[in-house]
Amino acid sequence: MVASLAASGYDAAPAMSENREPPIKFPKDYDVARRALEGDNEAGKVIAMKHQEMLVRVLMARGVKHHDAEDVVADVISECFGARKTGTAGRALLESYEGRSALSTWMVTATWNRWLDAKRRDKYRGELPRFKEEANAGGDDPFERLPDDDEKSALDKDLESLMRSALDAAFASLDAEALLILKLVYQHRVSQELIAMMWQSNQSRISRTISNAREQIRRVTLETINERDPRLSLQWEDFLELCQASSEPLF
Repeated sequence: MVASLAASGYDAAPAMSENREPPIKFPKDYDVARRALEGDNEAGKVIAMKHQEMLVRVLMARGVKHHDAEDVVADVISECFGARKTGTAGRALLESYEGRSALSTWMVTATWNRWLDAKRRDKYRGELPRFKEEANAGGDDPFERLPDDDEKSALDKDLESLMRSALDAAFASLDAEALLILKLVYQHRVSQELIAMMWQSNQSRISRTISNAREQIRRVTLETINERDPRLSLQWEDFLELCQASSEPLF
């Protein structure tokens, strides 16, 4: 249900014609990224200082060792501005950021994908001998194989459990009327107009109830997570991104 909440409120993108450019939903983040790519040192420092510690915490919360997390994050931040381990210049990773999500969300995704890529390379490098005959026969490159089921789970189980319990606390904090209205709207697709008729109320009151309930879910969820694990310091956009990476739907 909260996935629908996010899609309809926090992360909803306006409909567009095929000929239009994708909307920039986070113009401030996009502006900082553009300025950093254009050589603005202060903008680059803002990006690095704002995200470095948070990204390390997120990786550690997913089970990555501290020194490995620091290495991956350092690589990602360097590559955001075009740096490579070899010292040669290349296309800056940050150029692919289009402002459709919060920059922090984009950074979390890029960092986690980089960690998964490293794990897969290590795994397949160790498996190469067993694919020798298959390779000689023109079989698929092992590096192109899909990850196993355990690799598809992008969240550490402890973090996933923490997020789920925080959501439970958030929904438990709602009064019965607000919870029922949310279920009618997002689970059963009942229109707000019809709900207003059922409640013998007006649609604006129903809309306010939904907005207040969504805000309460956001606030209580983040408060619960940050209270139980202050290291994370998650923002709502980060939380939604992490939920997309969970092994099972959290909402």
